[in-house]
Amino acid sequence: ADGCTDWSVDYKKYQVLVGEPVRIKCALFYGYIRANYSLAQSAGLSLMWYKSSGPGDFEEPIAFDGTRMSKEEDSIWFRPTVVQDSGLYACVIRNSTYCMKVSISLTVGENDTGLCYNSKMKYFEKAELSKSKEISCPEIEDFLFPFREPEILWYKECKSKTWRSSIVFKKDTLVIREVREDDIGNYTCELKYGFFVVRRTTELTVTAPLTDKPPKLLHPLESKLTIQETQLGSSANLTCRAFFGYSGDVSPLIYWMKGEKFIEDLDDSRVWESDIRVLKEHLGEQEVSISLILDSVEEADLGNYSCYVENGNGRRHASILLHKRELMYTVELAGGLGAILLLLVCLVTIYKCYKIEIMLFYRNHFGAEELDGDNKDYDAYLSYTKVDPDQWNQETGEEERFALEILPDMLEKHYGYKLFIPDRDLIPTGTYIEDVARCVDQSKRLIIVMTPSYVVRRGWSIFELETRLRNMLVTGEIKVILIECSELRGVMNYQEVEALKHTIKLLTVIKWHGPKCNKLNSKFWKRLQYEMPFKRIEPMTNEQVLDVSEQGPFGELQTVSAISMAAATSTALATAHPDLRSTFHNTYHSQMRQKHYYRSYEYDVPPAGTLPLTSIGNQHTYCNIPMTLINGQRPQTKTNREQNPEEAHTNSAILPLLPRETSISSVIW
Repeated sequence: ADGCTDWSVDYKKYQVLVGEPVRIKCALFYGYIRANYSLAQSAGLSLMWYKSSGPGDFEEPIAFDGTRMSKEEDSIWFRPTVVQDSGLYACVIRNSTYCMKVSISLTVGENDTGLCYNSKMKYFEKAELSKSKEISCPEIEDFLFPFREPEILWYKECKSKTWRSSIVFKKDTLVIREVREDDIGNYTCELKYGFFVVRRTTELTVTAPLTDKPPKLLHPLESKLTIQETQLGSSANLTCRAFFGYSGDVSPLIYWMKGEKFIEDLDDSRVWESDIRVLKEHLGEQEVSISLILDSVEEADLGNYSCYVENGNGRRHASILLHKRELMYTVELAGGLGAILLLLVCLVTIYKCYKIEIMLFYRNHFGAEELDGDNKDYDAYLSYTKVDPDQWNQETGEEERFALEILPDMLEKHYGYKLFIPDRDLIPTGTYIEDVARCVDQSKRLIIVMTPSYVVRRGWSIFELETRLRNMLVTGEIKVILIECSELRGVMNYQEVEALKHTIKLLTVIKWHGPKCNKLNSKFWKRLQYEMPFKRIEPMTNEQVLDVSEQGPFGELQTVSAISMAAATSTALATAHPDLRSTFHNTYHSQMRQKHYYRSYEYDVPPAGTLPLTSIGNQHTYCNIPMTLINGQRPQTKTNREQNPEEAHTNSAILPLLPRETSISSVIW
């Protein structure tokens, strides 16, 4: 109304949950006039209530229904409240000459989803760690009865709780005798008032104890001068970090100075401070930082900069000296060179230890096949000493078995190399030495298996006698792989072996250290594969047992080892010459115990029943073989598939020789 003193909205605001009762008191009687409601009535003043939605809105008189909302002396009672009750309630006292007015705010809210309180209507309390704290149930005076102890229930996070012994309850107060960090949370007190329930929620925040010390500088340190180098023309960033203990609601104070000047007094276009950043915070204690940025550093910018930190307990400072950096530093250069040297040492060590594995990996994935030997028929010529198994002894048996069986089988059947094995593949065309020279010339590698028997019998002598062979070794026309099967020092003729090594231009010596080297993943096979020619081939499986050296008209024939072949030859000679039968008999049966494939054909034997030989003796000898055998022909009366190998051998008058089996050779190839 006109001429009425309006005190606007009172500072006290009422906040309640839907369904709770509330009493709104006219604030004029509690701070604006020196009179209570009874005195005002006796003085002829009347009290009127109005409601509006907000400041400046239209106020309309309130019609009290006397039940849910009623006027009682200087207050309005809501039993209970509804959401529509929110708004401003103005109380006016007046008479004909006097008028005064004040508005009171009421907010009615609903609980947050799943909670027993509204987060916008909470009360707040702070407690220091390890100290005592009391949490009262606020704003419940209007719901207490005189001379009656209130029955109040307490909840934490809206749940009933078994309280520890250091938490006790006194009337409307919860007392925590020694605050812990896990006491942080929301505490709700619940009071029954008639048919209604009144709830108040207080959020407790736990802090560290109030500090009585000044802040602590973490970087730079107070005890020493920190030097930071920069180049002229570049930017520089000076960072100061400090720890602030809990000081109440006071914000940390940290700043930079240069000498006696604040940063604001410097060239603010190039030099400025960043905002204060809180790096860590726990229980009110903070680690903060502030940076000083200098753009395009000039000579005048060099010097001493101090970082200051302070609180109500004191001030500390530490300095950073901004220094011009030289273009190169000895320590940095030495460190860089040391790191490079260490890396090189590591790489060289890895290469030395795993050279073969690395080269095999590269060759298998990125290598190209050798072009130099494209016109050669064989990957390697295998030179070894042939010793009958009956003559193997306990000391040399493993070496002989490796040389005669394991080595050729692995190279041919697993790695897929095409080997020339004289005892198997030599087809006579001229003299023995000429034939060997021709076959070595058609091979990309020469493998010499240096067993004790090979050394004793001077198996390499053929390479010294024939001029062509000697020139190939001396000039490096062929690469030689010398496999030493055992310790040869002390063996007869070993000095000549050392002389031979110095004669060969392209020589690789690989040592075989016994049966442990027979494993597929051993270093021996990797080294040997590395020295052999490279070509992209698929390893042969166990079923693919066709000899790589046997193609063309002999493609149907299966492979046979040197030992089995020797047995076949011996049997043929024994059949043709009865006077030799007893000599060959034991050899044949001992050789046939080995599990190898062999060949036999049925054909008409000349009536004489003899095998015509050019000569028989200790020298290289050739057999005269019928042309039908050389052409791979055989009678069609019974196939090999219809008879087992034993029948094939038993029913034949003699065991005919294939081209690869047509020689009675020396024991050294």
